[in-house]
Amino acid sequence: ARYLVFKGYVAATVNYTLRNAASPGASVLQMSQDIKQSVPAIQAHAARLGYPLDRMAIAGGSAGGTLALLYAYRDASTSPLPVRFVFQAVGPPSFQPEDWYGLAAEPSAAAALFSVMSGKPIAPEMVGSPAYQKAIKDISPYMWVTKNAPPTLAAYGRFDKVVPIAAVRHLVDALKQNGVPYDYLEFPNSGHGLQNDDDMFELYLRKLDAYLGRYLAYPQPEPR
Repeated sequence: ARYLVFKGYVAATVNYTLRNAASPGASVLQMSQDIKQSVPAIQAHAARLGYPLDRMAIAGGSAGGTLALLYAYRDASTSPLPVRFVFQAVGPPSFQPEDWYGLAAEPSAAAALFSVMSGKPIAPEMVGSPAYQKAIKDISPYMWVTKNAPPTLAAYGRFDKVVPIAAVRHLVDALKQNGVPYDYLEFPNSGHGLQNDDDMFELYLRKLDAYLGRYLAYPQPEPR
């Protein structure tokens, strides 16, 4: 947020319900609803502070990256502010068991994990079926990509042990197939923290600056 404020943008960060002793039933779906409900509140608060907003970008990292993608692809059509682009790092874009460390061969483990993630009951026999696809759609960003999806900047680590790199191909394929402008940056020596590729991180920031200028900034008047 500070990086964006230093560049002259209004920025807000959003908390969401964590799955813990106080909220044992929290899921990615509930978290995404928290994000959806926050946007009009941010818009109203910004207006009270003297910042009338008429456009937005949304961003996140890891779990927040998934939530940003869900808002951009699933919820942008009902957003009070037009979503001009989304940028995120290492957010899981898909939950297909075959991409998640061999879970396709362990349907009971897959059902347990993705029941928690989706907030919906998934039985082991559902894994790999149309019923499974329906159950995870609400938390699977790539399933919501259409030709009207906002431009996307995404970064992932090739050696990520939290979010498998195999899960990312669904997002890239969906963006490509729908003709959505995107930049996909793969950090060749990094894991989930994107910690071992300083050159790629600098490239990510340069790409972000370009997206800000292209999609979010107001046009500058021509010099007289």
